[in-house]
Amino acid sequence: MKLTDYLSDRIVPIVCFVIAEGLLFGLLWLIEVPSVFIAFAEIIFLLFFSASFIWDFHRRSSYYNRLLRLLEQLDEKTLLMEIAERPTFLDAQIISDILRQNTKYQNDKIAEMQGQSRDYRDFLDTWVHEIKTPITSARLIVENEKNPTTLKIDDELRKIDAFVELVLYYARSSDVEKDFKVEKTTLKALVSASLKTYSKPIIQASGRIQMEGLDISVCADCKSCAFVIGQIISNAIKYRQDNFCLTFTSDTEKNRVLLKIHDNGIGIDTADLSRVFDKGFTGENGRRFPKSTGIGLYLCKKLCGKMNMDISISSEKGNGTTVTLYFPTESFLKGAGV
Repeated sequence: MKLTDYLSDRIVPIVCFVIAEGLLFGLLWLIEVPSVFIAFAEIIFLLFFSASFIWDFHRRSSYYNRLLRLLEQLDEKTLLMEIAERPTFLDAQIISDILRQNTKYQNDKIAEMQGQSRDYRDFLDTWVHEIKTPITSARLIVENEKNPTTLKIDDELRKIDAFVELVLYYARSSDVEKDFKVEKTTLKALVSASLKTYSKPIIQASGRIQMEGLDISVCADCKSCAFVIGQIISNAIKYRQDNFCLTFTSDTEKNRVLLKIHDNGIGIDTADLSRVFDKGFTGENGRRFPKSTGIGLYLCKKLCGKMNMDISISSEKGNGTTVTLYFPTESFLKGAGV
């Protein structure tokens, strides 16, 4: 609280005091009180009035400054009024009581919504695991009864399975780190696991795979990384051109290992590049390919953030796209206490 703000708020009592001082001076002057006594009385009134203002300003500014510091320190801002000290002046006490009641109501509603969200995520988790059983069974039936029709059915089952996996990660995206299992692996192992999942659509697209220098160790959650790389591969297949080719290379920089995934597809408009990680954004390519959801790269960005990783994308229209994943080194993770 600034002194100028406080005085501005107290302008009415200040004006009243000045008027009262003037009236007192005029009254004492009319009854011919000696000037020295008039001055003495005026000074006494001024001192007491100023002292009361200084005391009131000090207690208010001290309380509000402590409150602001406490607010800055809190991660859960809604807990402010529950742990803040009770003020010593009446108007702040009234406001504090109102805010405490309001905070309690808000916290109760937040707890209720969090409970509903947990129930929803639990339901989706259960649904995803249950739906995978008939999908797996159907694919086994297709495997045993191969013909042109069942092979087409298998393609559709694979798409359903991919969307189910997308639903699972979307539902878990707010607290997916609870399921993380960071372990030592290699870039080659992560890429190979993702390629295995998308081997059939890559073969159907007559795609070529090139891998260079991927025998580099990294620490990561293999399952989540496989999902992220899989989404990038899926996009490369979806937005491919003739002579489809995927290239996986590596690089290193301070405290980070880089996995670069390059395709020779249709590329991304320069105007869309800054928004490709936004939720639901599909851009120019989304208008050309109506099945685009704008969720895949959004989830990739979110998962990478949860795993202390980073992701970037560069592209030129008609000349393919390069997605770079930045893995923290093992020494960096140990230093960060991860």
